Amino acid sequence: MVSGRDTDKFSTTGLTPLKSDMVDAPYVKEFPLILECKVINIVEIGLHTQFVGEIIDVKADEAALNEKGFPDIAKVKPILFSPETRAYHKVGGYLGEAFSIGKGVAI
Repeated sequence: MVSGRDTDKFSTTGLTPLKSDMVDAPYVKEFPLILECKVINIVEIGLHTQFVGEIIDVKADEAALNEKGFPDIAKVKPILFSPETRAYHKVGGYLGEAFSIGKGVAI
């Protein structure tokens, strides 16, 4: 674990930075899905800062898309970070169809 101030993380990991045409930040060539965002709001929340962004460009490898051309979460395999527990997680399996999974269930 090193700081980007002291170490070139791209060369250390072997990943390739590419310059974005839309935002002032590099993206990673080897990543299957890139969402380029611009910050539209910054909110200070206690010890943390929340950044609210607007997606202004999407880059997707065809291997990460479903038959309709949309990103397939099972193919992208995103990693989630939980700051409270300082742990990384993977996304679980399919639960059901949105806007219909709860129909017919009595509350």
